[in-house]
Amino acid sequence: MDQTLFSNLCKAGKFKEALGLAIQGHEHEKYTPSRFSIDKKTRLPIFYRGNKRVEPDEEGVWQLAKNPNP
Repeated sequence: MDQTLFSNLCKAGKFKEALGLAIQGHEHEKYTPSRFSIDKKTRLPIFYRGNKRVEPDEEGVWQLAKNPNP
């Protein structure tokens, strides 16, 4: 995913297109995100499927995010 294009789409208010860019090619996977938010500190997107946080793995397949605070 092109991070600058993603942020430019968000700044323009085209959130549906930005989410489409993030999931392009992986639309029918089990944990494909249905929404996202922007982290205020890092300005990076955080993706969610329902109320669960998801992130792409090394191969680009969407998986449930690992808990950073076990």
